[in-house]
Amino acid sequence: VLLKVAIIGLGFVGLSFAVVLSQKNFPVLGIDIDQGKILKIKKNIAPFFEPKLNNYLRNAQKKSLQISDDLDLAVRNCDLIFITVSTPSLNSGAIDLKFIKTVIVSIGKILEKTKNKPIIIIKSTVIPQSSLNILLPLLEKYSKKSNGKGFGFITNPEFLREGSAIDDTINPHIVVVGGSEKKHIKKMKKFYSMVYKKDIPIIITNHLNAELIKYANNSFLATKISFINQLANICQKLPNANVDIIANAIGLDPRIGNLFLNAGPGFGGSCLPKDLNALINFSSKIGYKNSFLTEVR
Repeated sequence: VLLKVAIIGLGFVGLSFAVVLSQKNFPVLGIDIDQGKILKIKKNIAPFFEPKLNNYLRNAQKKSLQISDDLDLAVRNCDLIFITVSTPSLNSGAIDLKFIKTVIVSIGKILEKTKNKPIIIIKSTVIPQSSLNILLPLLEKYSKKSNGKGFGFITNPEFLREGSAIDDTINPHIVVVGGSEKKHIKKMKKFYSMVYKKDIPIIITNHLNAELIKYANNSFLATKISFINQLANICQKLPNANVDIIANAIGLDPRIGNLFLNAGPGFGGSCLPKDLNALINFSSKIGYKNSFLTEVR
């Protein structure tokens, strides 16, 4: 029997995940509070541009994807509840947890009144220690239940690139599952082995490592981009030096790889700068001045 899945927050990550799961026949309930967004999605129009998404959306709603604003329905009926709301940057570089905290409190209040014991899965990008120190205590406080008994709690970051979100969801390079309860980790492993028939590495670890893997991943990509841009600056001062030829050559070294080695105007998109800033901010909070990452920025 396929697990019933709810996805809370139908942005770039949530909607991509929802349509791909639906394509694989999982019953999916997509939840959002934005009525305008819900109306658009119900008409098979993605509320943002992402290649292939509209086609997938049309097929998904024919199959097993339902769209709603009813969180109650999700918490009472689904086995897995993925939280994919945004965690925007504050001016300090830290991330703002207000949306995800609101969702967690709402889920907690519904959990208190239901016998259902879903696994609550944090897919939104959250700074290290957030899952265990901030989100889980809120969930336990408002549900009056504990992790492992009244519900499950897992950290499961995403690694999507804007512009290839559907492909990256269908064929991720890795799945990271962070948790402390063996039975819930086992359930997540089983779920992902049903979603991905191929041998995609599933990393099983604790919440903290799962959070850090996401930040390490994006900060390293930002580092590669900053490195090649520094090299481009050197080449500009040398007649006959061509950074593209150099980048192409070092990219052939399998230890380096050719992705993210295009010299250009620094790194953009919404994730790399946001995650780099958040990691720098977090480092200073735990008493480590991260001069290297500050230079990358």
